[in-house]
Amino acid sequence: MLYSESQERARRFRLALRMGIPILLLIGIIVTYIVKQNRFVPSEFEIVLILTALFISTYFLFFLINLGQAETYIDRMTGAFNRDSLLKILSNRMNSRSVHSIVLLRLDNLPFINDHFGIDRGDKLLRVFVHLLDEFIKLNGIKEPLIGRYHGGDFILGFQTPIKKSLEIVEKFESAYREIDQIAVEYKYAGIDMDGTSDMSIIINHLYDTISQQKNSVPQKSKTEKKINPGTLEHEIIDAINSEKLLLHYIPTLDTHTKKIELFEVGVRLETLHSGILPPKKFIPVVNRLGLEREFDEVLFKAVCKDAKRVSKNIRFTFNISPFSLRNEIFLESIKKIAVQEGVSYKRIIIELFENRPFKDIKRYKVILDELRELGIEFALDNFGAQNASFEYIKKLPVDMVQFDKEFTLSHTDSRVNKLLYAYIQACKSMKVKTLLKWVDSEENLQRFTAFGVDYLQGFAISNRPFDSETLIKKYTGE
Repeated sequence: MLYSESQERARRFRLALRMGIPILLLIGIIVTYIVKQNRFVPSEFEIVLILTALFISTYFLFFLINLGQAETYIDRMTGAFNRDSLLKILSNRMNSRSVHSIVLLRLDNLPFINDHFGIDRGDKLLRVFVHLLDEFIKLNGIKEPLIGRYHGGDFILGFQTPIKKSLEIVEKFESAYREIDQIAVEYKYAGIDMDGTSDMSIIINHLYDTISQQKNSVPQKSKTEKKINPGTLEHEIIDAINSEKLLLHYIPTLDTHTKKIELFEVGVRLETLHSGILPPKKFIPVVNRLGLEREFDEVLFKAVCKDAKRVSKNIRFTFNISPFSLRNEIFLESIKKIAVQEGVSYKRIIIELFENRPFKDIKRYKVILDELRELGIEFALDNFGAQNASFEYIKKLPVDMVQFDKEFTLSHTDSRVNKLLYAYIQACKSMKVKTLLKWVDSEENLQRFTAFGVDYLQGFAISNRPFDSETLIKKYTGE
């Protein structure tokens, strides 16, 4: 038992004892009065019997009081249902069909609020938020809103209405309360109909997967999955990985110096039996949640190598590998084995790195990457300049290429963005790091960014569509 748990148990018992003493005294007075009134002189055995019964009754009373203190329906900070009681109530109401839809509502910038305004202010905001949400839902015709705090700033809402109506209520709330307690609040939310779904853990995991796909504010259409059994999707993703049912597509990348296309960025989708072909935003959150990053990345690496060995040896490939896989010794040994079996040179592989936060043990990470680099594998920082860890990584890791965030291309008319991009390109050149820019959609932009000194370009100006495996092999075999 943790020290904190033992202290909490002692606190509850002391509280129960203080509450039970008056009851104990009352029982003692009543017994004394009865004895005096009846002039009853109990024997020693009867005294022991009475005291034993009194002790057992009192202890049982203390136990009930302590149990009452330990068990509670509500989250003490916000007043909403706590996680355990929420799940029980949702399960009961699902069985009785009194809950028709569930919404996961997240205060997305709560960590920022806690960091910049203090935890006390953040806690106060959560309390105010719950009461505002409760009142708002009631005003929209729902008498007893089911609101539970699931984790941190994540709240689960149970509605007696179909998902479309439920999301409309949440969307109205989002519009009405963009500021709470004079603090700007950012929301993310996702919902699901309860038709054909019974496992509460699968439902909530599905909602978290949907939330994780949302980068910023997204249309309502993509926030909901109607009449879907999330468990089916989960199993199909697992089956697709185990069966190696990956569909690769290759995005041509122009070398601005040679004017040739000898580099392809690899995209991947999963082929499932009932859910169709899934894009990464649908299956990657599930893969990450299930801890299947290594298994998926091994299958991806193998699929790329199988195509690579069938095309010209001048063709190179760049694709994303999870940082969790790269830090796994089993994965490292596995890709070495795959490359040898398929007869593909490591020098044809560029692994893309992308993380939202810097890895704490970056020295250990560098050792792993150096080991792969010695084999000939190169590394690229993907989405450089976005809100990620790329600035920290380019300082400390052996990076060979920088792939700029698409915002640099989309905002090319902004002079400040252009100046920043040019400065980054020059800095990379000084470090002998190659640069790649995506979403180049016109000849004018192609010439502009070539003049900037970018080494590689992607987009409609280079190719109006990616190649599938068959097209790639047919076009580049034997070159």
